[in-house]
Amino acid sequence: MKAATTMIIAGALALIAGIVALIFPLPASLAVTVLVGWSLLIASALGLYAALADKLMPGRGWAVFFNLLELAVGVWILANPLAGMVSLTIMVGAMMFASGVMRILISRSYRANGSLFWTMLLSGAVSLGLGLYVLFALPAASMVLLGLLVAFELIVIGAMLLALGLGLKSLTRF
Repeated sequence: MKAATTMIIAGALALIAGIVALIFPLPASLAVTVLVGWSLLIASALGLYAALADKLMPGRGWAVFFNLLELAVGVWILANPLAGMVSLTIMVGAMMFASGVMRILISRSYRANGSLFWTMLLSGAVSLGLGLYVLFALPAASMVLLGLLVAFELIVIGAMLLALGLGLKSLTRF
């Protein structure tokens, strides 16, 4: 199978998955939460193994401590996926808020270049606003926000892969 065909198929599948996640954001949010829980569980188990297997590892005690903490969070998220969704949504909102504040602060250093200043300032203001919305719309936002974010990302990736695949297909014709 050629790369163009593979990209078209992958793009179509991502687009379909994104549309399904957009229609059913709660199950998509639960899926993201469970995926994060399993990721934390697996990563912490591997980290614990590495820390306990290597007696000469610098900071070994801290590595064990933080991996046990990560293991506990992974188990907690898997045992309480709805509460995990709220926790993950709070983290996403806090990251958006912090990112917005930082971009607004950084925009001040671009005052001499008008377009960079306004781009940085506006993108920071949007992130700050989204972060505040997410944090103040809890817990209602937490039930669908993660699913909607995944849906939008899958739709964007799907459209990009379709366009790229179709573009490659047209290039190989000549």
